[in-house]
Amino acid sequence: MTKISLNILLLTLILASTSCKKELDTLLELEADYKVIDLEYGFDNYMRNINSEQLIIKQRNIVLINVDKKGETTIEDNIIPDSLIISEFKKYIIPNPMDDKMPMTTEKSFEYSGKVDTHKNIIVLAKYDKELNYEKYKKIRNKFYLAYNEIRNEFSVSKFDKSLTELLKSDKPEDIIKWQEIRQIFPIRYMESLN
Repeated sequence: MTKISLNILLLTLILASTSCKKELDTLLELEADYKVIDLEYGFDNYMRNINSEQLIIKQRNIVLINVDKKGETTIEDNIIPDSLIISEFKKYIIPNPMDDKMPMTTEKSFEYSGKVDTHKNIIVLAKYDKELNYEKYKKIRNKFYLAYNEIRNEFSVSKFDKSLTELLKSDKPEDIIKWQEIRQIFPIRYMESLN
């Protein structure tokens, strides 16, 4: 750079800083309308926030599904034909406080859904034979998710006179809350493994 270029650059910096000094001073005099919170995500923070309550899952709250290499499905040791998988599986994921053989329930209150029986820590464990054809696996697995969606949709229509898709497509904040409530009432806790 030439000497003239350096002088021009230096002059520009001096003029900019002196002309902005007044604005900077007034900005520094203003009180902040926000509060800075120092967050620490270290190991010490982790140790202070360990939840001492254990998650207790009773045996009756575990729904066992087994699928053999031929695609034969058993739910809780009952052989279920393909055409009845959805209806049989729904019996386990619809809260039923009167049946001691079904997963445990608890009553919860929601803003729009009101008081509703929900499952208490239900888990669905699906074991698939590793020799099972992928197309059969996909078809059977989709039936379990379809059962969840049917239950959620039936609940939505009965409580709110709207289908799940109507709630999802709606721009109304209350419809979004209704959708979130349905997800809390019928949570999907589905795990699978290969034998």
